[in-house]
Amino acid sequence: MNLYSMKHKSNIHILELNAYTAPRVYEERNKDFVSIGEDNNYYQYIIDRYIGSTTNHAILNGVTNFVYGHGIDATDSSEKPEQYAQMRSLLKNKDLFRVVQDFVILGEGAFQVTYNSERKIDKLTYFPRQTLRAEKCNDKGEIEAYYYHPDWKEYKRNDVLKRIPVFGTSNEQNEIFIVKKYVVGFHYYSLPSYCASLPYALLEEEISAYLINETQNGFSGTKVVNFNNGVPDKEKQIQIKNDILGKLTGSIGDKVIVAFNSNQESATTVDDISLNNAPEHYAYLSEECVKKLMVGHRITSPLLLGIRESGGGLGNNADEIQTATDLFDNIVIRPAQDIVIDALDDLLATNDIALNLYFKTLKPLDFMDEDTDLTDEQVEEETGIKQEDIDEQKVEVDLHKIDGILVFETKEEAEEQAEKLGCKGYHEHEEDGKIWYMPCESHDDYPTAINLSENELSEDETKNVLGLLADRGQKMNDDYVFVDEIDNDNDIDNEDWANYLIKEKQTTLSKIKGLLGFKDEIDSRKKGNVFSVLDSPNGVYKIRYTYAVGSTKKMKKNKETGKLNESRDFCRNMMNMARSGIVWTIEDIDDASREGVNKELGHKGRKYDLFKFKGGVYCRHKWVRKLYRLRANTEESNNLEDYKATRTIPKRYDRNPPGSKQAVKAPENMKNNGHYPGWKPKKK
Repeated sequence: MNLYSMKHKSNIHILELNAYTAPRVYEERNKDFVSIGEDNNYYQYIIDRYIGSTTNHAILNGVTNFVYGHGIDATDSSEKPEQYAQMRSLLKNKDLFRVVQDFVILGEGAFQVTYNSERKIDKLTYFPRQTLRAEKCNDKGEIEAYYYHPDWKEYKRNDVLKRIPVFGTSNEQNEIFIVKKYVVGFHYYSLPSYCASLPYALLEEEISAYLINETQNGFSGTKVVNFNNGVPDKEKQIQIKNDILGKLTGSIGDKVIVAFNSNQESATTVDDISLNNAPEHYAYLSEECVKKLMVGHRITSPLLLGIRESGGGLGNNADEIQTATDLFDNIVIRPAQDIVIDALDDLLATNDIALNLYFKTLKPLDFMDEDTDLTDEQVEEETGIKQEDIDEQKVEVDLHKIDGILVFETKEEAEEQAEKLGCKGYHEHEEDGKIWYMPCESHDDYPTAINLSENELSEDETKNVLGLLADRGQKMNDDYVFVDEIDNDNDIDNEDWANYLIKEKQTTLSKIKGLLGFKDEIDSRKKGNVFSVLDSPNGVYKIRYTYAVGSTKKMKKNKETGKLNESRDFCRNMMNMARSGIVWTIEDIDDASREGVNKELGHKGRKYDLFKFKGGVYCRHKWVRKLYRLRANTEESNNLEDYKATRTIPKRYDRNPPGSKQAVKAPENMKNNGHYPGWKPKKK
């Protein structure tokens, strides 16, 4: 499939760009197999374009990962555990991934099917698709076998090829199953969907090679060497040309054109051919290659590949990313997944396995539409996550708060929450033109519902209960301004979170200092604002934790009194301190855990992790991360308003701080309600 060929015209040696043509599929009279492409090597041509083109390589890897996702699963795995276990034993993840990769890159993938003595499938393994060529069809137009050669480029007529029968056509122990889609005009082979864009992958390679050659040749221009003393025969011309190129060019590509003419009156000349605006020319070609490859692969937005368009950034294009992801998923990923799943269904049916298979998606859960009438099974197929896992993840999702208190969109929800808290009724709050319903008949009744006055402890008693937390807890002073808090959005990196919502003020003085190489020094260890490992090193922002209600489950009644269970002394006092504006560093919480605060409620009276288990078994509380900015030289970012509406910012793979998902989960919502591993309820 070479796009370039060498020709001799008017005694000048030049390179011509040929038009791309689809690979020729042809039968040869003396061969049992069917060839594809020039020299029967089309698959290697595709692989070369995958390896050589930066853009094509990135796109194909991305599509492969999207199609495979987190692997295969079944919505009815719990209903058919034996079938599910058998499916898992037949097919390894690595084999399935490789078949998917071949299917995406080459247009076809191949399973080797190995049978046991009972003619049931013993295992399904990956087989390199590029090593197979189809046997000529029988009288019914059916392909009965494929021929194997490790490297078809090295194939010779006398080579003995291994014949592997097609699935379901023989009694041999091993058969081959080809995963492919229907392509108009192609019976023996199925071309990849992006094949029409392959010339641009090659062009991108050529541009890269040319630029490398430019570097190797010291960025010298192309030269024409004219021999004006006669025209020798063609063999002598080629010899002279090669001698010159060997001395004047690099290892990649020709930088010299050699010409011969019969003007014997002139001496040999060396002329330069300049290319005006070369940087712009190659930049245009490179951009065009990227665009055409994206069209060929049906990439719905460059943001899917992490490519920013001029003037834009990932953080301001959340809607575009979501829309592009949905479209790309529907027109590219799902159809590919369906073809692979149909193939697996056909194979597994041999062993009487009938499962509702699906690929666990890489699509973020945040992109899923919650307002849907889909069944749990359909939701699992859509999200790639089992419904029980979704329920667990969404315990705290979309909870709105006013003054740190949970509010609801309906009166009924507020009244239900009031019953859990031990108060009655509801009252209304208006925010941004919307009416919210808060539990309890008045705002003042809410804290009373949790912290009954008759149960409040003295200052000394509080210190005995809270220990180090009572001493370390502090209010942020006026130097710092509250920006935002996070309870359920734990994938947000601290630095991303802060930098997205906060920006430093650029005063004239700070600009001058910046030009001179000086930086403003900020005292980050001011009283009430001690330094934490989660803070910015220069004190621009600080991150603290507060204690909050973390469970929406209905509060249980005491079996003896018939009244709602009261909060423990630890939790009651922590909530009192939190409502007064007290916050803690992550170090405070860790130190309190090591000190043994509230250890009486630990397993056998032992110290435990307060960050994870808060007030102990059945505790209904959580830790909430709070962000503060330095008032003096920071201000709110323009992103803050959009963020408050969407609760989304650009996300990294970094997760900070460690264990934050544990922090926001109330023990009551944990496995075994926060009991130690291996705990079992006492038998009655």
